[in-house]
Amino acid sequence: MKLWHVYVLIGVIAFIATGSQALGYVGAGPVAGTFDFWHDAITGSHASLFLTYDVALLGLAVFVLMWVESRKVGIGTGWFIGYVVLSLLVGISTFVPFFLAHRQRILDA
Repeated sequence: MKLWHVYVLIGVIAFIATGSQALGYVGAGPVAGTFDFWHDAITGSHASLFLTYDVALLGLAVFVLMWVESRKVGIGTGWFIGYVVLSLLVGISTFVPFFLAHRQRILDA
């Protein structure tokens, strides 16, 4: 098994794990569901607020790293933007591993 396979596997598992929790918000529609999700994330408890801040700020650092790495290995701007947007809309734990798989495939070539 190659390293990029591991990254894809992590992304798929993350999609299933986070998606199973997001299903509770889908029925409200895209706008209301998003509002409800963020309301719950920042008002649930001190722990949920801590995790929200922690993941958001880690995500910011990861996006900077992704930008630098995408320039180094030749991943196009469109791909980079796609990974960032999908990380924000679907989940960072899904699309950062997909970015890493993309990067690794280029490095392995």
